[in-house]
Amino acid sequence: MNISGFINKVVYMICTLLFLGLTPIFSQNMNNERINRQVDSLMKKLSTREKIAQLMIVEYSSYDSKQKRAVLNNLIKKEKIGGLIPMNDQFIPSIERLNQLNKMAKVPMLITIDAEWGANMRYKREIPPFPRQMQLGALSSDSLVYKLGYLIGKECLSLKMQVNYSPVVDVNNNPLNPAINTRSFGEDKKKVSQYGIALMQGMKDAGVAGSAKHFPGHGDTDVDSHLGLPVINFNYDRLDSLELYPFKKLIDAGVDMVMVAHLNVPALDPTGTPASISKTIVTDLLKNKLGFKGIVCTDALNMDGVAKESGLEKKDIPLAAYKAGADILLMPEDVVNAITTIENALKRGEISLSGLDERVRKVLSLKARMGLFEKSYSPIVDINGLEERIIVKENLDLMQQIAKYSMTVLFNDNSEGFGLPVTFDNKKIAYLGYKGAQLGREFAQVALKYGDIDTLILNDDATLVDLKDARNKLRGYDLIITGFNDTDPRPHKDFAINREEVDFITSWAKEQPMIAVYLGSPYALTRMPGYRNFTAFVLGYSNNVANNFAAAQVVFGGVPATGVLPVSAADFKVGHSITISERFREEYFDFIGTKEDSILNVSIELDQKSSAYLTVMEQVAELVASGKISSEEVKSDFVKNPSTNNLYNLQALLDSNKRYSNVKGRAEALFASLGMKNTRFAADVPATTTYNIPNIITTKGDLKKFKFTVANGGKYEGKQVISQQAAAMLLEITEGNL
Repeated sequence: MNISGFINKVVYMICTLLFLGLTPIFSQNMNNERINRQVDSLMKKLSTREKIAQLMIVEYSSYDSKQKRAVLNNLIKKEKIGGLIPMNDQFIPSIERLNQLNKMAKVPMLITIDAEWGANMRYKREIPPFPRQMQLGALSSDSLVYKLGYLIGKECLSLKMQVNYSPVVDVNNNPLNPAINTRSFGEDKKKVSQYGIALMQGMKDAGVAGSAKHFPGHGDTDVDSHLGLPVINFNYDRLDSLELYPFKKLIDAGVDMVMVAHLNVPALDPTGTPASISKTIVTDLLKNKLGFKGIVCTDALNMDGVAKESGLEKKDIPLAAYKAGADILLMPEDVVNAITTIENALKRGEISLSGLDERVRKVLSLKARMGLFEKSYSPIVDINGLEERIIVKENLDLMQQIAKYSMTVLFNDNSEGFGLPVTFDNKKIAYLGYKGAQLGREFAQVALKYGDIDTLILNDDATLVDLKDARNKLRGYDLIITGFNDTDPRPHKDFAINREEVDFITSWAKEQPMIAVYLGSPYALTRMPGYRNFTAFVLGYSNNVANNFAAAQVVFGGVPATGVLPVSAADFKVGHSITISERFREEYFDFIGTKEDSILNVSIELDQKSSAYLTVMEQVAELVASGKISSEEVKSDFVKNPSTNNLYNLQALLDSNKRYSNVKGRAEALFASLGMKNTRFAADVPATTTYNIPNIITTKGDLKKFKFTVANGGKYEGKQVISQQAAAMLLEITEGNL
């Protein structure tokens, strides 16, 4: 190649690299230009009144009266409101109503939802809940939080909903907080920020806009802004270093929206004006000082914190929020008159047309970015098979993963063998399900997979008399595991704790070894003064199937305990945990009652090769481990050519080395030590073979125990059942044998 050709080639390569590097920028610019064109086109068509209406998000429900339906229909057809938000509702009827409303809209509406723990927050009966944020705060990394945000985003998009009012980034450091509480990641401001960003980014990557809330921070209150106006009485330095910290981090991370709460914060606005309608807080602080350029949304304007405490008429509250600097007016009341009030303020010169246009462009730009103005876009949700498309295995698997890694052991005294993980050696063990009967029965079913345990379930209507009767029935047991299954996360509901009954249980725990499994809020410990009487305490955060399933396995060592306390509770500080990381028994992945779980108990007969793996090969591996025979010879005989004759040869090795006088007896002893109760030898030996050990009849559940032991270096329940060297050899040749 000559010099000229070489130079041309280099120039070509440089240009190619530059083009590839700049392509995302060009693409983004082209996308922005398209959005701007779509917004410009629509802005020219909207009247002033319609522009104002675009800022309003109105609630709906399939339960709405005929009159309320007519009002909402008019708001969409005539006023052209900007969007909708569903309230607590029936799933399919709600989506059917949403389809009706979307068909009426001449300007595509922004469909928003409060889905902090998924669509279950609005559709409680039909859709399983993802964990609340406090439980996410018990995780040791944000990877599952990001994945949760992504799956919640996908769930929203399946319902043609473009905005999720999440994440909550309030730092909850008040145990009596009735409004935030378990909705917060906890009291560690850095974790709240980190996990808030992860959740927001997951939703964004799924294609859904998030909203950081509740600015400037609703965590340290004991008043619910739905019912009153909370006062945040801290100086600016405290607010700036704690309450505002997560909001600043999410703004830097590019959050699409910030929702402003109804709070009285004297250090930020000495007039006592609710933050949602305070220009000092919304414009001066959030927009100017903190530099937030995204969409500012009010909390619901029908909440008492502003609807009553502001002293304003319903029609005047949206104008006050607008003047404060809000871009989206969420759930205003008296919508038609509210639009008129803002329109009149514009005519009087109290607000400017340019300011209105700026805000409307923000809302329309978000719609354009979500693809609502594309010709190919349809807002109509296909109802057929919708529940099956929403309730997918990926979601259920993530719920199970989060439950597993968030289970938190607060303390564990195993000095006398009555702590975690539970051992069965020479112990008589019982499980007491204290209310929440279904969860109690399922916990007991998991327990029975690990060993013999007796069960006593008390229904929700159980009384102190029933508890006393239970103590009499269980008096002779060495250890009792007590499941607190009927809980409530709300402090003003006393966490559903009956003081007299709980005091009885904790006093009982002082007399008889007892492990507590509490499926509820860590704050409930303050209502349980005798909690230290238990030998161990497992915290499961909420009373659902996934947490119950994970907690049961933590108790018996099938799942490690790695969760950390997201808040301070009783005498435990935020970040506290007792880690139990060593594997003790096998883990189960399918919930009690599922088809997959039932298959574990179905008897199966193994072929000769698999049967030999459990018997002859295990024993030959021990010979190899003791140096009696060559590992290469054995692996060659068994793996490369696993014929009946070679199996016989392996058995002959056992006989010649006189390691075991009875192969069958040794195998049966091993099965017993692993709790393989459903495993036995077939009655008859196949007539076509000289191999003189019958095939094995077992279950998948029993095989899990054997496989776990091999993978765990030969240990089961903390005991060396198979030598480490033999287990390593068996693990090497496991594939295809079981």
